[in-house]
Amino acid sequence: MSRAPVVAAAAPATKDETFDIEQASKACGLSAGVLRMWELRYGWPRPGRLPNGYRYFTRYQIDDLKRMSALVKSGMLISRLIQDGMPKWPLDANHDPNAHIVTLEVALALPKPRTATGQEIRTHLIDALRTHNQGRAWEMLLRCSWEVHPNEQVLVGWLPTVVALEEYRQKSRAFTGADTLRTLIRDQVRDAFARQAPESRPLWVIPVAGEDHSLAYTAAAVLCVRGLVARPWLWDRLPAKVRFVSIGTQAPPPGAYPSEQHLRHFTVIEQGDVPGLTGLANDKRDVSWLAAAASA
Repeated sequence: MSRAPVVAAAAPATKDETFDIEQASKACGLSAGVLRMWELRYGWPRPGRLPNGYRYFTRYQIDDLKRMSALVKSGMLISRLIQDGMPKWPLDANHDPNAHIVTLEVALALPKPRTATGQEIRTHLIDALRTHNQGRAWEMLLRCSWEVHPNEQVLVGWLPTVVALEEYRQKSRAFTGADTLRTLIRDQVRDAFARQAPESRPLWVIPVAGEDHSLAYTAAAVLCVRGLVARPWLWDRLPAKVRFVSIGTQAPPPGAYPSEQHLRHFTVIEQGDVPGLTGLANDKRDVSWLAAAASA
């Protein structure tokens, strides 16, 4: 009596399993070109990258892509799905369906501009940032520089944009043209400072990293609106015998700055014990300690 051949059972998929883009394409029913286009245009999905630059997808991302594929094929718009979140998401203890959604709630919660023109421009600006319309956002920032009083430009254009882009960064979402918007803000604030009389002893704002230069300009502008005289410090060497603050999405390494000079580190969005530009912008927040410490 012959025995039936023994067939080895397929190894169960694990959460650590990865797939290249062709395998992901076959698994979810979307072409590799579509996956690349979505990543470029919407910042989703966000595959990992191997040392050779090739994309790889996790099992959870494959599951997400399958769900997205089914929703798109049912007639839903990909742009709307990514903006508002995928409906009817299965309950999965290992998956957060809202993890990728950027609501811009922090930017929306910033203090309101006082003028009707400022409120209108900021509303259109945040709408453009929410819908990934970089061209429209650029247009609103230009309107801010042309139509809004310099004292109000921070709350109308510069700070909402910087905060919104930080919200995208914290959600690991790409925003196409983010560097272009940051450069525009830096140039506008720099030009505004250049039109003012030189200050002999401003409160210097030091960017932690090279990519934080635009943040230093924005932070200095926010501090000026709050009544302090501040300027960005963009030289490699530290200012001598004066106190300063630092700004950056990451805290400076321990010992990077002399403790007797470094007053405080600020980030963009205030979190816990780390103060942020969002807190500085609140005119109910006391900043007199900062002015006193800087002049001591």
